[in-house]
Amino acid sequence: MGMVIGISIIGVPISCLAAWFFTRRYRRRTDRTKIRKLMVWGLVAYGLLVFFATVGLDLIMFGPYAFLPPVHLVNFIPFVWIQETYQMGFARMIEQLLLNIAMFVPLGFLIPVCLPQCRKAGICLISLAGSSLFIEVLQYFIGRSADIDDLIMNVAGGMLGWLIFKALQNTKWGKEVLLKDNTDSF
Repeated sequence: MGMVIGISIIGVPISCLAAWFFTRRYRRRTDRTKIRKLMVWGLVAYGLLVFFATVGLDLIMFGPYAFLPPVHLVNFIPFVWIQETYQMGFARMIEQLLLNIAMFVPLGFLIPVCLPQCRKAGICLISLAGSSLFIEVLQYFIGRSADIDDLIMNVAGGMLGWLIFKALQNTKWGKEVLLKDNTDSF
């Protein structure tokens, strides 16, 4: 609960302000619709929020593990959490699974909307996997654990977001709103 409060109080405003700052030059362009500009701002803000929630909060706030020595654990064995349910409990395992999937669904949707070169499944998959791997590596170096299961679930969630994009892409709304001014690159 404390992490949610920390993210809400610190992470959301910082992410929104940083996104506003990083996208101000893009927002001045007149060849983009307001929806497109909002989606680009949303991608930057949400990407920063994911980074802040997974890595940044530990860097600027004292969490529950602030005074413990760093852990530096790495799990390279996929789906080991299924065998170790008894350690964290079934409810906690399901919560972690769903949170890791849900965290990347918006990124999987926004990346192909904002970056036309990422509309193919393989390229979107690589960008999602790279983003998740970046977070996992940073988590390891700040004294937390890095887990292949997190990477798998993040990418699965991101690809679910990509599937939502693909489903909407061929609708009337998708053609008018999502793709209208996406003919050239970012």
